[in-house]
Amino acid sequence: MDRMKAKAIRLFLGDSMEEFGKRIGVAPSTISAIENGRRDITDYVRSKLVRIEMTLPKEFYTFFELMKKGA
Repeated sequence: MDRMKAKAIRLFLGDSMEEFGKRIGVAPSTISAIENGRRDITDYVRSKLVRIEMTLPKEFYTFFELMKKGA
């Protein structure tokens, strides 16, 4: 799990940083720091993200690939 995939999950879900932070149990500033490369993803956050990723439809991976090409 890297910061780009974490951001892709948030964007795919349509969450703001505040909403996503609540979803995984961290502050919006933590989400921002992760997405901007100022903070590493902790094991706690990684486990939450993996659990969310497991529930996403296969369309997420198409979304993620397109997002990576645009980055």
